[in-house]
Amino acid sequence: MEEPKQMLADKIRQFIEERLATKLEAFDKATEKKRKSALEEQLSEVEADIQTERTELLDKFKVDNWLTDAAKRAGQISMVTHAAKYTHSDTKSVSIYLPPNTEKSELDQRYLTSSSLVELVVDTTGNAAALDVAGLLKQDVDGKTLLDELIAGDDTTLTALATNPEQVEQWREGLKACLTSKALTSGQLSKQLYFPVEEDGNAYHLISPLYASSFSQAVYNKLTASFYSDKAKAIRQAKRSDKYHPEAQVAFPNIATQSFGGTKPQNISQLNTSRYGKGYLLSSQPPVWQQQAFIPAKGKYAFWREFDRRVWKKSKALRHYLEKVFPRTSIKEIRDQRAEFIDELMDECLLLAAEVQNQQEKAGWSAQSDLIDSERLWLDLYRTLIDEEFREEREKNDWQIDIANGFASWLNNVIGYNSDALFPGENEHGEWQRLLKRRLVRLKDDLEVMA
Repeated sequence: MEEPKQMLADKIRQFIEERLATKLEAFDKATEKKRKSALEEQLSEVEADIQTERTELLDKFKVDNWLTDAAKRAGQISMVTHAAKYTHSDTKSVSIYLPPNTEKSELDQRYLTSSSLVELVVDTTGNAAALDVAGLLKQDVDGKTLLDELIAGDDTTLTALATNPEQVEQWREGLKACLTSKALTSGQLSKQLYFPVEEDGNAYHLISPLYASSFSQAVYNKLTASFYSDKAKAIRQAKRSDKYHPEAQVAFPNIATQSFGGTKPQNISQLNTSRYGKGYLLSSQPPVWQQQAFIPAKGKYAFWREFDRRVWKKSKALRHYLEKVFPRTSIKEIRDQRAEFIDELMDECLLLAAEVQNQQEKAGWSAQSDLIDSERLWLDLYRTLIDEEFREEREKNDWQIDIANGFASWLNNVIGYNSDALFPGENEHGEWQRLLKRRLVRLKDDLEVMA
């Protein structure tokens, strides 16, 4: 079995050969144009120049020559995991390389961060003309790259490619320039946080947050695979066709998209270019709780208990108002204000009833409820479609006076709660009863007209 180090050396040779092939293709197209545009008496001179240039190109892409040149240019780029230019493309802040954390603490496991990943796809910033050096450093076998070897101080692959020890040292030191920890600086175009470290506020740390590009790439890969992979497409097709598929569908709803670099994503980083300048944000919205539909089936006073729970603030406000004006003479202003409170409470009562009545899918629920007959007839509206006897009873309208009486009794108890002096008499009870009965009749007539 071929040694992994030797396999990586062969892969690097192949990488250089592929780059040479690309250059030769472009060179041959350009030289063909030169031949066609040259005069006949110039052909021999043009051909000589072409051969010289071709020889120079082939010599440049000899493995040891190309690696020597790459080592000289490595300092023009930075291999990073957290890049500064995502904050602003012109910032002078330094980006950093943070290797994967192999010893994860309990805190690391609680939060999803770049340290949560076993492997980090390394990003590249700097001179775009030197990105081929980044391609060299990312060549890998079984997930182990040349960059990993440089970080670990392993020269095995470089030794397999070199012709002498001096070359190995030259390449190693030159290529490591892309990892050299430059002086930590934060440019004025970057975000900065002043974090106090003493109570008197005279000392602080200056924190400059950096964009976790490698982590963003992992999120991007996960999300795009969940939508564009062949398996994801097959699952969606099965769902559209209402067919079974053994795999579960994975979806990420409510995703937000960030754009970096505008029309020139390459100004930010290499990974940003591969992501077409996009970064995805998962939704962090709190869950929206959907209240379970209310059905007053449990208990004789189930409807009135729920109604009381929903309007307790309004009923309390009415009681406090009446306590405040109680010693005064009853004038129109007081009566109008009281009538407004009571109108609002009747509205809430009818709204709650409508909420129950509109649940057509649960038609007939009242047959198993503890409610009195009049409340069953009032609230289980769609039972009339499946129960002829029930429909005939409801159309008699006898239930309306019972409902109005129930509301009047509830309202009297609310107003007179802990106050015998405020407790309404028979006249007020009759007035509340009359008002709601009139609303019930009017509402029933409106519904019949709409039907």
